[in-house]
Formats: sequence, structure tokens, C-alpha cells
Amino acid sequence: MQTYSALPPITMPQTSAKSEPHPLRAVFVTVISVKLVVCALLIATASLAPPVAAGSHYSVAASE
Repeated sequence: MQTYSALPPITMPQTSAKSEPHPLRAVFVTVISVKLVVCALLIATASLAPPVAAGSHYSVAASE
């Protein structure tokens, strides 16, 4: 039966100072960027829309 003191110590592998980036990093950055652009577009669209309780003059101006 092994004891905890008999187990070898856990060590992290030594890596160089400049490790290679993850291969999907570019995809992750692209997805986050597209999400931010879509959010900004949706917020801008919602901020330009007339309120629901707007008077009838909004619909009259749009139909002319």
C-alpha cells in the first residue's frame, strides 16, 4: 500500500518563455469581436426606435 509521502512530487513541465498560442485562439477572438459588433448594432437599433407608447404622429410621418 502506498502512502502520500511515498508518492513522487507533482511538478509542472518546464516550458519556454515564449509558448505557442492555442490553435483556436484566432477563432475565439473573432467570435468575441463579432458578438460585440452585433450587440452594438442591436443597442443602436433599439435606441433609435420610437417608444411603444409613442403618439400617432410617428406612424403618420413614416407613412408619408
